[in-house]
Amino acid sequence: MQLSENNFNLNYVSVDFSLNSPGICIHQETENTYHFISYIKEGQGTKKERAWQEDISHLEGITLINQPDWGKQQEDYSSIELAKIKRYSQTADDIINLILDITQTKKDYIISFEGTSFGSKMGTNNIIDMAAGAAILKERMLSKLQILDIQTIAPTTIKKHAGKGNMNKSQLWDAFLGNVLNDEILAKHPLLDFCVKEIGPSKKIPKPFDDLVDAYFLTHFVKLKLSATEE
Repeated sequence: MQLSENNFNLNYVSVDFSLNSPGICIHQETENTYHFISYIKEGQGTKKERAWQEDISHLEGITLINQPDWGKQQEDYSSIELAKIKRYSQTADDIINLILDITQTKKDYIISFEGTSFGSKMGTNNIIDMAAGAAILKERMLSKLQILDIQTIAPTTIKKHAGKGNMNKSQLWDAFLGNVLNDEILAKHPLLDFCVKEIGPSKKIPKPFDDLVDAYFLTHFVKLKLSATEE
């Protein structure tokens, strides 16, 4: 994809999509920083992990919003499938509104999604539900934003960018903590500082940090890939 002949101020938006904890990383060419968004189901994690969620919600460059209580809303629906579609639809609208609150523009988006890892332990129904939710979000993005490119990147590609294609979540977390990409923008970000000082190395990565880390590496990969095509 060639964009070098145009004077775009690109807005990179990368999404690690899940139903309970979508993680988003935004980088605007007009801003020398990242903005992270977590749209998380309330009550996830231990008491300490929920305290961490509360802490990062107050940091600059991070937006953490709790999802509505979908269980209560389902009482108003006569169909579980209808409830799911309404949930996916509202999730899409909420996420796009959160993005627009950050970017303040509907123009010039490069959208990237992390592909589904079929080697994961999710059941078939969960994979189908997640694919449906992601599809509705993509469709809603196409209708509400001016998108220059939208792509899906395989998890192994993102891991290779961070180090090697067979990295597990703990290794990817360590790569993030160590800023292995020598990213000057990340080095100054409050999220990295918090993760290093408050959480540190861990085999079990708490929500929503695992999703935000995936979204970060996806953003960095897509930015670098696009820069290479313009040279």
